[in-house]
Amino acid sequence: AVQSLDGHGTVDVLLSSDSKFLTIKIIDSGLGIPVKNLDKIFEPMFTTKTTGTGLGLVICKSIVEQHGGTISVSNKPTTFTIVLPL
Repeated sequence: AVQSLDGHGTVDVLLSSDSKFLTIKIIDSGLGIPVKNLDKIFEPMFTTKTTGTGLGLVICKSIVEQHGGTISVSNKPTTFTIVLPL
């Protein structure tokens, strides 16, 4: 999120929970993810950056899933939502 802002804008992290789940939302005020890329961002080696490896979000997804959780993304504003069981 911070990389996409290029020094301008904000990143907010929101936490909430109930008796079963912790929800983490990371929201940035950037331009958003192009619609054509939304289905690809969790695929290995997919990147839009010249120096990217395309592994960052793949690793994040793997860690979240190993803990029984889910990660998803929505657009405008770009919001990554992680849900973990308690």
